[in-house]
Amino acid sequence: MIKVTDLKIHYGDHVAVDQLSFSVPSGSVYGLIGPNGAGKTTTIKAIATLLEPTFGEIFIDGIPLLHRPEEARRHLGYMPDFPPVYDELKVDEFCDLFAHAYGLNRNQRKQKVEQCLHLTDLQKNASAKCKTLSRGMKQRALLAKTLVHDPSVLLLDEPAANLDPKARIDLRNLIRRLASSGKTILVSSHILSELEDLCDSIGIMNNGSMELSGSIEEVSASASPSRIIQIEVVKKFPMLPDIFSQFPEITQHAQLDDAARHFELTHTGDSENAAAILFKLVDSGAQVSNFHLKQSKMEDLFLEVEAGRIKRGKNP
Repeated sequence: MIKVTDLKIHYGDHVAVDQLSFSVPSGSVYGLIGPNGAGKTTTIKAIATLLEPTFGEIFIDGIPLLHRPEEARRHLGYMPDFPPVYDELKVDEFCDLFAHAYGLNRNQRKQKVEQCLHLTDLQKNASAKCKTLSRGMKQRALLAKTLVHDPSVLLLDEPAANLDPKARIDLRNLIRRLASSGKTILVSSHILSELEDLCDSIGIMNNGSMELSGSIEEVSASASPSRIIQIEVVKKFPMLPDIFSQFPEITQHAQLDDAARHFELTHTGDSENAAAILFKLVDSGAQVSNFHLKQSKMEDLFLEVEAGRIKRGKNP
């Protein structure tokens, strides 16, 4: 649904985005992360047709933005990182203004505005002037107006900024519901734990380039050649160390408790090899109650990129 190919964006002599390529399948949530100045907001603005690329191509559902921007915009809903609202308009008037701009008639506008205010939990604030809203409530109003024309692609730049914990949970659930309904969502955020629970895939940017892109599992594997497998058995099973020694992909194993029920393995193999380890344990009679492949935390990946310890990988 979103395809970016060899994107370059220059501000004078400054290269903000450099040879960026990635794609987002229909109905999925793609998280764009990276340090400040990595080029995330510039990339989202280019996809939103607010910036013209210096070089490269962007497609929305096969529509080239450079040649058919008006057609592409009908598919796009853009929510910037700072909530610009019209202070003197009421919340429902603010949403209605954008619905009107997209050509909805009076009845359609009324229905869509009510629906979007309900989705964003703003129905009680429909008659409040935008200038009376907190920054977090303005963020919700901005999301509501982004949804009024029922776009198939949502571009959300820091959507959870200044929302309280409950509002963040509500927003995360809403984004997942929107994706389940078929919408494609590109989201940028510094709240990395939120992205970890929300996204199907992520892209890690640094200095205008895409360092890694793929599912969280793929990115974690690319960032580190070894992964951690956590194992728990119902009762002590003395053969476990001997079984571990049969797999050269297990470079290290450690017993985590005195009862010999919890173990942690350092594993350099792939998912098939991990499955073979589990099969061997069960086939040998071990009562495995937990077998968990531990992924790198999003915060760890972020810090590794910022420190320059992750080498650029291939983009899917």
